[in-house]
Amino acid sequence: MKPIETIAVVGAGNMGSGIAQKYAMEGFPVFLLDVDQAAIDRGAATIERMLGEAVDRKILPAEQALQVFNRITTTLDWARLSEADLVIEAVFEDLEVKRKVFAKLAEHTRPECILATNTSSFYVRQVAEVTPHPERVLGLHYFFHPAKNRLVEVIAGPQTPDEQLQRAWTLQEQIGKTPIASADAPGFIVNRFFVPFINEAARLLEQGVADAATIEQAAIEGFRIGLGPFQLMNVTGIAIGYHAAATLERELGAFYAPSGLIHEYMKSGRTFNRDELAATPDRSKFQEIQERLLGVTFHVACELVSEGVGSIEDVDIGARVGLRWARGPFELMNKVGIAEAARISGAVEARYGLETPQLLLEQKAEGTAFPIRLVKMRVDDGIATITFNRPDALNALNPQVADQLEARLDAAAGDPAVHGIVITGTGKAFVAGADIRFFLENMKSGQHARIAEFAVRGHALLKKIEQ
Repeated sequence: MKPIETIAVVGAGNMGSGIAQKYAMEGFPVFLLDVDQAAIDRGAATIERMLGEAVDRKILPAEQALQVFNRITTTLDWARLSEADLVIEAVFEDLEVKRKVFAKLAEHTRPECILATNTSSFYVRQVAEVTPHPERVLGLHYFFHPAKNRLVEVIAGPQTPDEQLQRAWTLQEQIGKTPIASADAPGFIVNRFFVPFINEAARLLEQGVADAATIEQAAIEGFRIGLGPFQLMNVTGIAIGYHAAATLERELGAFYAPSGLIHEYMKSGRTFNRDELAATPDRSKFQEIQERLLGVTFHVACELVSEGVGSIEDVDIGARVGLRWARGPFELMNKVGIAEAARISGAVEARYGLETPQLLLEQKAEGTAFPIRLVKMRVDDGIATITFNRPDALNALNPQVADQLEARLDAAAGDPAVHGIVITGTGKAFVAGADIRFFLENMKSGQHARIAEFAVRGHALLKKIEQ
């Protein structure tokens, strides 16, 4: 099958221009199409400004930035899409507009061209059904800013063949993205739990539980994030949060409904006041706020995994890579303990009349931590492929990774159907070596014996691989 060599992006707004910039930075020729010359000009200016900032910060040499910019061809001509191997639709979140785009894509692209939607609000199948060949359609949901944020959700349409999906997945890895696999479901993986997180913060403010500064700082410290929910809404746009919540409400029920405060701010065009967010927080309210935010996150994360929308690992990778959380929802639940996580989630479930997700019920009954696969294995035609799955940590080795690697090696070696083993890694690196954080944490706590034990164990594990 022909490799993916030429990219086209339809929609020259912030997302479309950012997607075009990313592919151009990775060496691909890109067509950036819009229906309006003014939109094209704004998109090109945005890319030029972003590249200029990269030059100023010495991320790119000026000559390289110019080469990137010159790889992008702006156009109003749909016929140019016939040259593309992959077309990514990135117009604004209006289903009818997207469906019209896909109807036109069917007319102007080659039969082997992959058609992708960047939608965050609609089902992939809703845009695929207007094309005569829905098997060509899949979802590639990038996160803002797509030239910087490494996360992408890859979503199969109802008729997307595995080979087509794998081509798109491999391309994302090729351009340095961290792909996660989502079912074609409302909010996919990340927005499914992130939108309720910011919505609950707005409810806390609306209900007078605490002021904005207190909620903001409690969230920052509780989730170990750089920006709290209100600053994030100011940056990404309150209207985006409102429409995402409204979509989830329509598909999943009243719990997901946008708070009255977000609705009010969206209608008035207001943002959260910076001076109010910078006020001194009331730390006596932190526990209540954090438990509400954690409870919503725990409930929704368990719910979406129970429904088969995504895996435990991809939920956590989505949080760490896409949202820059220090820990994903399942890592957070393991950190506080399953019984405590169930209590925190249960309080939210009682407040909103929700059923406890099956996954959480089962884990609570077992009384053990959620199993998080840092090393995965699959067997195809007698070949066991063992994959390191810590892309945001460059697959660095720590005791947990070593434990799982050894278990996978033993399982493969003990399987009579396996006659070969391949070891690989997700993300940009195969394995970046030992996890420096493990050494620093144990040096700080004076547990030097743990470091020595890990070094000896690692040496033995490498010998096992050689044998």
